[in-house]
Amino acid sequence: MVQNFLPRYTLGSDAFSKIHEVVSPYGNKVCLLYGEKAFNASKDKLLPYLKDLEIVHQEVYGKEASYANIDRISANEDVKKADVLIGIGGGKCLDVTKMVGDRLGKPVFTIASIASTCAAVTKISIIHNDDGSFKEVYRLKNVPIHCFIDPDIIVSAPEKYFWAGMGDTMAKHVESVFSSKNDILDFESSYGVTVSRLCYEPILEKGEKAYEDVKKHLSTPEVEDVIKSIIIATGSVSVSVNPDYNSALAHALYYGLTVREWMERKHLHGEIVSYGTLVQLLLDEQYDELRRVYDFNREVRLPVCLKDLDLEKDDPLDDVLDATIINPELNHIPYPITKQMVKETILKLEDYQ
Repeated sequence: MVQNFLPRYTLGSDAFSKIHEVVSPYGNKVCLLYGEKAFNASKDKLLPYLKDLEIVHQEVYGKEASYANIDRISANEDVKKADVLIGIGGGKCLDVTKMVGDRLGKPVFTIASIASTCAAVTKISIIHNDDGSFKEVYRLKNVPIHCFIDPDIIVSAPEKYFWAGMGDTMAKHVESVFSSKNDILDFESSYGVTVSRLCYEPILEKGEKAYEDVKKHLSTPEVEDVIKSIIIATGSVSVSVNPDYNSALAHALYYGLTVREWMERKHLHGEIVSYGTLVQLLLDEQYDELRRVYDFNREVRLPVCLKDLDLEKDDPLDDVLDATIINPELNHIPYPITKQMVKETILKLEDYQ
């Protein structure tokens, strides 16, 4: 039996007004897990709508989506008493909340405080070590029941998260189309790859305007459309396609670049991935799409060259390329990609205008 659960969500400045209606059928005892900044940004609007639910436990999830934090929260007796979990925050907080729900067999609801990833609606948790380094991708039993998105909260967050989210989201389309290219797709994967265009076209068409609005803390139709691309469209692809189609060279190169231990301290995930998208498009000789994405990146100041990632053109990048080529994101691609191919493409991109 095929069971596929697409994201259910409520988006709008009054999104929280639906919380009791949506959550209460699953129980009235609630555990809140959150990032401190996210909770402070949302509590004035959120808490009045939780008054008819019993909050049996609440706490800051920690700083990392690590097993140490997941184990600690899962062992808490008050958390075990909750009927439902509500996560409030960015990707790491929501990944912890989803993992705790998975461990304890409790339904999870999410409140996205930033638009940088699709973590609020996906069936995976990205697990890190306590020092912040990547550990693994954990596949969950279920997706969150429902996601609540208040764009007023998202536009009040630092605009860099929205900016990087656009870069990461466009990669979903480029990578899913590429990695599934030579396959006969089942319905779910065909659906997901088709939907992936909504991770791409709205951002190319409206992303520059949306980003300018976010910098002014304005919630506009363009901002809402890009939020839907970042969270909902990308999440729909993630939960629909064969896992082999969720990533390709753009993310493999991201993991390769992060072997430089300072890379993630100075640059955001989606920012780095957006550079990898350009490399993948150029390597695959998709010149028309390369032109579009390159021009967009340049307009919004996403990376277009090594210098934008604090790397030098003459850097041999051997450690980066070695890690890229062995990354599992390249396990299922339409043709072999070698270290030399990636290196030559990076150098070609340096001269692209």
